[in-house]
Amino acid sequence: MATTRTSGGSSLVGWFFLASGIVYLLGLLFNNVVKALTGGWWDFFAFALLAVGLFLLFLWRTDLLLRIAFIVGAVGWALLAVGSVAALGGVSTIAILLALIGTLVAGILVFIRHLFTRNADLVFLLMAIFAALLLLAAWVAFLGGTLGVTIAVIFGILLVVSGVFIQRRR
Repeated sequence: MATTRTSGGSSLVGWFFLASGIVYLLGLLFNNVVKALTGGWWDFFAFALLAVGLFLLFLWRTDLLLRIAFIVGAVGWALLAVGSVAALGGVSTIAILLALIGTLVAGILVFIRHLFTRNADLVFLLMAIFAALLLLAAWVAFLGGTLGVTIAVIFGILLVVSGVFIQRRR
């Protein structure tokens, strides 16, 4: 087997993904229902938690392609977290590209290499696909509006579900 596990490593990563999904969904809820609680801080914490989860996956894997995909995704989501509360200028485009490519490639590699359980691999791949759609919404006009909110909600739900499935042991 090309990958290694640490005891409890998947559980900790699962908690970060679960917390990221919950914070992201709460941010969406407050943004659409209670306008007084809106702001970039919800996205900051959600994206930062996701970046930490991907960074932990980078630390605990030995396969070179997976490590590269995880660290590229982690750097992209960390830059997106900073960009949600501070203006980054042209770096925001690089952050979107890093997060999109790193997360999507990591999702594909996780699914192909069976890193977690079968259900966790599938949900991780779906989460990566919806993350890519969410990040593409910044450039593609028809992904905005109601479709954009729907994609964002599905992405948040898939973050929560992937966190739950990643926590389970093989």
